[in-house]
Amino acid sequence: TSISSEETFKEIYQKIFPLGDSSKYAHLVFISIDRERTGGITFGDFMQFLSLLTRGSTLDKIGWSFEFYDVNRDGVISRDEMMKVTDAIHSLIHADPVPKLMLQKVEKVFSCMDTNKDGVVTKEEFYQYCRRNQEVITSMTALP
Repeated sequence: TSISSEETFKEIYQKIFPLGDSSKYAHLVFISIDRERTGGITFGDFMQFLSLLTRGSTLDKIGWSFEFYDVNRDGVISRDEMMKVTDAIHSLIHADPVPKLMLQKVEKVFSCMDTNKDGVVTKEEFYQYCRRNQEVITSMTALP
């Protein structure tokens, strides 16, 4: 039995982030927790998610981050998916569109991750980028 539907999840996020549009980000978090696509988050789903964030290794957290960015779950991250996640994060606290400078930074990061230049980032490319980028490692370690 689910403890939260996506709509309820979005309502909770809107209370936490009242200044922006949290619905896009809440949707992405919801689908990353609802791995079996049941349309609801069970207590077990939520506990597994919290356990990963609080007790997971850095590699576990990088793996979850990859799955978060792989919105359509096809096993790779497209440029569009990376932009979609960036837009959702930006929308949490800003009503205005993502600034051009931020989009350029996302493009630069995507290009660095996509080492074979095939237009998508594989899980291995993602791991490699994260492991050699100290800023990413620090942020993964800082997660609760």
